[in-house]
Amino acid sequence: MSKLNLPEPQDLALSLLKNLPERNQEILKRRYGLIDNHPQTLEAIGKTYQITRERVRQIVEASLKIIKNSPQMSAVTPFWSQAKNLLRQLGGLEEENDFLVLLQKKLELEKSTLSTLKFLLLLNPEFCLENEDDNLFAYWHLKELSRNQIQATVKKLEEFFKKQKQVATPQEILSWAKQNISSDLTEDTIRIYLKLMKTIGVNPFGEYGLRNWSKIEPAGARDRAYLLLSHEKKPLHFTEIAKSLNEQKEVASPLILSRSWLKKVEVQTVHNELIKDPRFVLIGRGIYALRDWGYEPGKVADVIKEVLKEAKKPLTQEEIIQEVQKRRFAKPNTIILNLHNKKLFKKVDEKHYTLAREEKILEV
Repeated sequence: MSKLNLPEPQDLALSLLKNLPERNQEILKRRYGLIDNHPQTLEAIGKTYQITRERVRQIVEASLKIIKNSPQMSAVTPFWSQAKNLLRQLGGLEEENDFLVLLQKKLELEKSTLSTLKFLLLLNPEFCLENEDDNLFAYWHLKELSRNQIQATVKKLEEFFKKQKQVATPQEILSWAKQNISSDLTEDTIRIYLKLMKTIGVNPFGEYGLRNWSKIEPAGARDRAYLLLSHEKKPLHFTEIAKSLNEQKEVASPLILSRSWLKKVEVQTVHNELIKDPRFVLIGRGIYALRDWGYEPGKVADVIKEVLKEAKKPLTQEEIIQEVQKRRFAKPNTIILNLHNKKLFKKVDEKHYTLAREEKILEV
């Protein structure tokens, strides 16, 4: 998208005010933050001019009506045209501030403030700004995409998660949405809807779900560690787990990423939390795995005993090592050393081992 061949939006906005009375100009500048990028409330402006907030509102409304009917408005058309194209590319909607930042970047308007861009957009009824409410954050949308359509899509996405009952990636959500909402939806548009929804959150692994789910809103270090190991798919030392948790970066809009994911954790706290949580198994010196993976707690000798009991026959040294390592982090030499404990294990022949006589099983 090329840079607009027109004056800077801030100069353009101020030029639209020139035909207004001086006080009206100053009130609009304050109301929309056209000078300092800090919009003021009706009440604050009223105190400055010693008039009521209702009178300020009337002045703003009357001034905007004059501006919208002035011939100078035609100078804003190229800006509106490119802004409309951008919003349409996004699927017709975007979070309030994110759209202004993106517009500023795409049109190379770094010298113009976000407040100025917002003011120019509000002059065109094709751009609708919906205020934040209990369900959605504030957002822009094109008039052609009605508020009712947006709310209907939001409702269906909420129903998807309530029925799904588990986190999902944007690709998985899009696949469902194309069949159940609209085939015209894109992954980028789905991400925008999810970002706007206050009932939906995201974790650092790019998975979305309801905010009250532990995989989205973890209660503490143990929940965060559980999801980390689930994605790493390998055992980690508790110091590595703590380091990874402290290095988690935001992967989505901060609007929907729980602050709990960004809290720093102490190394010893991670160890203390995991050792008392049954979802984790200490399989080596400070190394944790998930019980879901089949790892078992206890000494290496205890794991060897379980392996031989389940096998119901003598096993070779290599077979024992292989099975033990599926359940516990242990070096081959450590396993072999434990096999030499004659009180627990007996060598049947040159290759096979079985349990000692007090727990004797079938021999080859």
